[in-house]
Amino acid sequence: MKRTNQLRRGSCISLFKRNRLPSPFQYYKGQGLKFIGGGEWKSACCPFHDDKRPSLRVRLDTGGFRCMACGAYGGDVLAFHMQRHRLSFIEAAKQLGAWEAER
Repeated sequence: MKRTNQLRRGSCISLFKRNRLPSPFQYYKGQGLKFIGGGEWKSACCPFHDDKRPSLRVRLDTGGFRCMACGAYGGDVLAFHMQRHRLSFIEAAKQLGAWEAER
């Protein structure tokens, strides 16, 4: 069988392990975010632009985030990691320990 650089849909699903992503609270703390506020959405200074006032909103239960100033957004820590470090899905998943090595 000829091997290509593209992964089939089925093989991507089997290699990515969402349950291995770090917890949102631990991940965002490790990224240096300092949260303020109560409720479901916490506020922090946005690392995607020169933020002087907390404009980033983060849900620590899901990892979802949105910056009210620059518009950066995503649904989980993987999306945040991809954007912050300019990585592909697979590169970010590997760095976060959520990509199973091919055998």
